[in-house]
Amino acid sequence: MTQSNQIPGNDPADLKIVGGSALRIDSTGKVTGQTRYVEDIQMPGLLHACVLRSPHHHARLLALDTTEAAQMPGVFRILTAADIPGENGLNGYSRDEPVLTPVGDTLRQKGAPIALVVAESLLEARQAAAVIRTKYEQLPFLMDVREALDPDAIRIYSAGNHLNHYRIAHGNLEAVFLAADLILETEYDTSFQEHATLEREAALGVIDEAGCITVLAATHEPHWQQGYIGQVLGIDPGRVRVIMPPTGGSFGGRQDPWPLVAVGLATFMTGGPVRLAYSRQEVFDATPKRHPYHIQLKIGATAAGRLTGIRARIDANTGGYDSAGYWIPNYAATSVGGAYSWQAVDAVARSIYTNGPKCGQFRGYGTPQSSFALECSLDELAQKLNLDPLELRLNNRLRQEEISFLGYPVAESLGYREVLEAIRPCYRKYQEEAQAFNASSANPGYRMGVGLAGMWYRFGKSGSLQIETHAELASDGGITIYCSAPDYGQGISTVMVQLAAETLGVPRQQIRLVNADTARTPDSGVQGASRATYFIGSSVVQAAENLTAEMLAVAAEYLDVDPAKLRIEADRVAAAGDPAGYVSFETLAAEFDRLGKSRKVIGLFDLSPQFPEATRPEYVPLFVTGAQAAQVLVDMETGQVVVKRVAAAHDVGRVINPIDAVGQIQGAIVMGLGTALLEEYLPGVSTGFTNYILPLIHAVPEIEVFMVEVPSFHGPLGAKGLGEAAILPTAPAILNAISRTIGVRLRKLPATPERVLAGINGQLD
Repeated sequence: MTQSNQIPGNDPADLKIVGGSALRIDSTGKVTGQTRYVEDIQMPGLLHACVLRSPHHHARLLALDTTEAAQMPGVFRILTAADIPGENGLNGYSRDEPVLTPVGDTLRQKGAPIALVVAESLLEARQAAAVIRTKYEQLPFLMDVREALDPDAIRIYSAGNHLNHYRIAHGNLEAVFLAADLILETEYDTSFQEHATLEREAALGVIDEAGCITVLAATHEPHWQQGYIGQVLGIDPGRVRVIMPPTGGSFGGRQDPWPLVAVGLATFMTGGPVRLAYSRQEVFDATPKRHPYHIQLKIGATAAGRLTGIRARIDANTGGYDSAGYWIPNYAATSVGGAYSWQAVDAVARSIYTNGPKCGQFRGYGTPQSSFALECSLDELAQKLNLDPLELRLNNRLRQEEISFLGYPVAESLGYREVLEAIRPCYRKYQEEAQAFNASSANPGYRMGVGLAGMWYRFGKSGSLQIETHAELASDGGITIYCSAPDYGQGISTVMVQLAAETLGVPRQQIRLVNADTARTPDSGVQGASRATYFIGSSVVQAAENLTAEMLAVAAEYLDVDPAKLRIEADRVAAAGDPAGYVSFETLAAEFDRLGKSRKVIGLFDLSPQFPEATRPEYVPLFVTGAQAAQVLVDMETGQVVVKRVAAAHDVGRVINPIDAVGQIQGAIVMGLGTALLEEYLPGVSTGFTNYILPLIHAVPEIEVFMVEVPSFHGPLGAKGLGEAAILPTAPAILNAISRTIGVRLRKLPATPERVLAGINGQLD
């Protein structure tokens, strides 16, 4: 295990590539200000786009007149739904969501786009948008799933307000509940959340020298966006190029195709370079949010604390448009069972339309909300049975070969016992400190408490289990890796370089990376669900291994040496025991060319033999586990909560980059703290950082991180996923701590001072 206060530093062992100290390959440019983001790029003739958006939560667009606006100074063109040459929709990502809403159709959320104004300056575009004449019929609107599910509720879509559902069921739940000594029934609610990335949504479109519509914008999957843009423009996707530029954060929010499609449309229709950059209020009004959940759980247990059965009913608020909300029920249902052993299960999750903001991918994609409800319910169960929460989880943990909550075993190594044991010393220490604090007369008006939560997270996504990357010996002797693993600040580019360098046996400086450019890189699948290191990294390792084999074979022929006697040394291939027996990479590249042999090879990570299509489930059950303990201080007079300390233990399989891994967990904890205490997006009210509260630096607790390494079965060098999973235990650990401290169970996120105080005063709704 690696603890956060043991981050590699000056020890010679830390000079190793994987598992040692590794600065990011993009760090110098970012800290010196040389990195150029989309809004930093300037070019001759650059036009600026502005979006006319609906001011209403629900309305019918009756009329749209752009005549006066088109005559405004600097206006180049105004685009409406009638101007879209291809399909006016984002099918494949978001059902029934238009790119631009035509006259006569319904606008289903505030911020829904109506027209694109393209002008010589952003100010001129905004001024023209302000004089476009519109007429609306305002319609009744719904924000809560319970209202939307009422039989008499307004229909947001003609087919109703139900988008999709998913069910997991096995075992005889009725019999299990009848035999249980205790039945616990709970209800929990979560809120809309804003991604709050520092960089606002921005995209730049140009027509390159080959005539391709080229879009530079943050995205999790450039090749998918290439298809969406081609679909809307009515052209072959091969005429579209998408490049991922440096990006100021994502947390899942950059999977929405709309900004890229809009810029592609504006560029295609104007023929010139166009940039679209949202205002902060546009970000709040129009970009996807985290789905709010209403969760009902019924859990059975024996008097000794053995879990027996679970019934879950989850309603996810997907807002006014699908925005990949169709898939949320699967993630919601899958995560609600946790890494525990159950005799019987019945879990149903539904995705429901409202007139709230469209909800989409957000760190953990549909799983933190369910984990929150489960882990808080388990804490309630432990209290009712007078059991230790840590021991309850240990005694009910899922063993490797057992049938999981899903109804079949998991397919990756499980380190849940290890993470719980890793966190035990901190958890006990926090408890002792809280007991001493509360027993002291020196702290009137304050109480301290401790909470614990665990988690499991299914990393990776559905789709192809064959991931392709390329590795090339360049003519100058360098090594180039080609993959599509977009880096939006999480450091994945550095990880790809580390894996390639480690496999080839060369210094990191020898590796170049071409990443996330549809014209130059293969489609390596979506970058999300903490899949990049595991899936794309495995493919990079395979490509590096294949290139190594090719280089050794050509070098053996060139040197007339047995390949088994050759090894790679920095920038050359050398024969063991022969100082003169070597060939430089540059000379070796020339030899490849002389032989007419390609210097580029394919790396293919293929899990399909392990999971035959005929028998594998829709989602391959690859899971990571973790646990966190939180120590909180509550002002019993005001309800104000301060999170003092958090200990986090996560099974990462193998640590590739310790500094980044610890940073991922620290960042996730701070984000989870915001989820627990502060962040609640209110449609029509939250417009920016003045009225959407985020945790600031003074709110960051002391964080202790423990890396647990239970090697994966299939991942690169034993690694698993991490980035998204680390947020799951934070909010339930904090809420469990608060609830135990005040003696009242809080059931809604966030636990604002008002809600905490209402709990203290016995006035909760």
